[in-house]
Amino acid sequence: MKFSFSPAAALLCLALSFTGCAQAADTHEAAFSKPEALIITDVQKRAFQLGSNLLSKQHYRGNSLRQISAGVFDNYLDTLDFNRIYFLKSDIEELSVHRSTLAQTVRKADLSPAVQIFERYRERASALNAWILQRLNQPFDLDGTATVHIPNNLRLGSSHLPWRETLEEVHAYQEARLTDTLIRLRMGGRSQEEAIKKLISRYEMQQKSLNQMTVEDVFDMYMNNIALRFDPHSSYLSPRSTEDFDINMSLSLEGIGATLSYEDGKITIRELVAGGPAFKSGKLRINDRIIGVAQDKDGEMQPVIGMRLDKAVRLIRGKKGTIVRLLIEPASPNMPETEIALERDTIKLEDQAAQGYVESVEANGLTRKIGVIRLPSFYMDFEGARKGKENYRSTSNDLSNIIKNMKAQQIDGMILDLRGNGGGSLYEAVRTVGLFIDEGPVVMVSDVENSAETQHDSDKGALYEGPLAVMVDHGSASASEIFAAAIQDYRRGIVVGSNSFGKGTVQTVIALNRFVSSKVPPLGEMKITIAMFHRITGESTQHKGVVPDIALPTSADIEKVGERSLPYALPLKSIKAADYQSSDEVTPETVSALQRQHEQRMHSKPALLRYQEYINREIAEKERNEWSLNLAQREQQYQDWKSYVENYAGIQTQEMPALQSDQKRRKDIEKRNAVIDSEADKEYFVPDAGLFETLYILFDFIEHAHGGQVLDKAA
Repeated sequence: MKFSFSPAAALLCLALSFTGCAQAADTHEAAFSKPEALIITDVQKRAFQLGSNLLSKQHYRGNSLRQISAGVFDNYLDTLDFNRIYFLKSDIEELSVHRSTLAQTVRKADLSPAVQIFERYRERASALNAWILQRLNQPFDLDGTATVHIPNNLRLGSSHLPWRETLEEVHAYQEARLTDTLIRLRMGGRSQEEAIKKLISRYEMQQKSLNQMTVEDVFDMYMNNIALRFDPHSSYLSPRSTEDFDINMSLSLEGIGATLSYEDGKITIRELVAGGPAFKSGKLRINDRIIGVAQDKDGEMQPVIGMRLDKAVRLIRGKKGTIVRLLIEPASPNMPETEIALERDTIKLEDQAAQGYVESVEANGLTRKIGVIRLPSFYMDFEGARKGKENYRSTSNDLSNIIKNMKAQQIDGMILDLRGNGGGSLYEAVRTVGLFIDEGPVVMVSDVENSAETQHDSDKGALYEGPLAVMVDHGSASASEIFAAAIQDYRRGIVVGSNSFGKGTVQTVIALNRFVSSKVPPLGEMKITIAMFHRITGESTQHKGVVPDIALPTSADIEKVGERSLPYALPLKSIKAADYQSSDEVTPETVSALQRQHEQRMHSKPALLRYQEYINREIAEKERNEWSLNLAQREQQYQDWKSYVENYAGIQTQEMPALQSDQKRRKDIEKRNAVIDSEADKEYFVPDAGLFETLYILFDFIEHAHGGQVLDKAA
């Protein structure tokens, strides 16, 4: 960290004056009212014992509570103070007596360590908030040469920063972060005075939220840290969050359509649901942070920094047709804070359904018709299937209809686009594989004792037998990885794109009340990882994901965004291969030939050269971790990046052939832009260069693998 502040430099700053100092003092005093006492209940003690023991006895990892004790202690501190700005080194030394006591505290149902650590955190956080509010009434130098170091690849559970020894060190770093936040607000169009007032309000609300944290909040946080130490997909679901989990697993959810997580004290976007308001807006990105929520067009913005995840979710979720406004801190420090308004809607099955297009590709004097199917998720109308509806909506049923239509158009090849497909129904993934293979095993599931169950495609014959390519990226996870892996292992098609996410684990939800009498109040549930998916080769997609046969440029580093980047992710594990017979459609020689032609295009076609340059620029932006605290410099950096993206979008749109599959996306962007007043907030349409190149890869595959003969034409 590099930061300096001197009184002399303040002469260059805008001197701010605030009226109503007595009123401001009163507001501060209200924010620092005495917090609620934290008294553990018998119900929480019972849930603590049952949930912890359930994890140690039934989780796939098989660790004892004694083995994970130190990790739970460290994770809890990380959750409370990820940036090392509250606890001092002396606090950690004092509290370290609890590092190895988890097993015995579970036996005694003793939650006092969790409470003691939290109370020390709240004491330190309140003191720092008070210092911040005082500091915000003094000038800031936004014209100097100071910089701030903001790590770009830290995650909960990693040993990253040392604990600071003095309050002076804490204040110096916090001042740098305050200055950075102030610059982001200024870049978003606010005046200095508006930005300062916004920060004062934010920290007052943050302190108010801190004081309002209850023993339930502390308990939920601590239990989830115990679960996290087993793996990132295990968790404790309180009676309140159980309701949220049930809603999230249904298709009747009304809200913005985003999966959220709690990271570094902030609500972080982990996934955007295809077809949801957040996805359609085009303004939210994975790893963006929601730091404020407001209701309707004129409701007061409420900070959610430090707020428990389920409370924040309840603020964001709401009835269809209502407006929620989100204050967004972009993942990149080069972007300003921005406020976006979303109209809540019902996340419909149709919005996540497969869509098909037929593209024409010309090369070497030939024209090929290639079908492209975009599949955002593996979905199924469970209620329709249960009632025995003949044509209920599902991935396999919808794909069958699309494939039949494409075959009627006499396509020469097919691309199945699974980019951003976070998974869904395993049953549908298996059925969908069956549309492209004759019959055979698709995926194996192993438990902690290495007993394996194999799921098969039992329907003889394939609906489509022609040339096939499957596209994946870092957003392709779980069921989509199972599909891509099966196609690759059967050598049925070419896998193109970037490394998939690498989630190869299976979870189940167990109600804690099943272990007690019916008279006991609700204790919540445990979501526990109990099994692992395996490819038919015996390897798992866990950690490794699906490695494409032909790699496309990507700015996503799988070490930082995939399963292997998550704390305590289970390691890769292999079992005995299934009995299966692969085809000879995709040979190593064919892949090598396709790779050579792909590389030749990437180094010769102007559109692909620009695409690679754009990806390289994106990577450089993401990797930067030293940021200027000079407002003019940051604004210039932002404008330079915006100008570059605008220029790139314009040239690619002009010079790349228009794809049918791009048209819907372009229309959606134009529709969104039509209701946006500020030109700066409008989204640029950029042609899909990855799909463009994949069309040519499949074109080459048709020529190499099939001697130029068109297969699987309909009569």
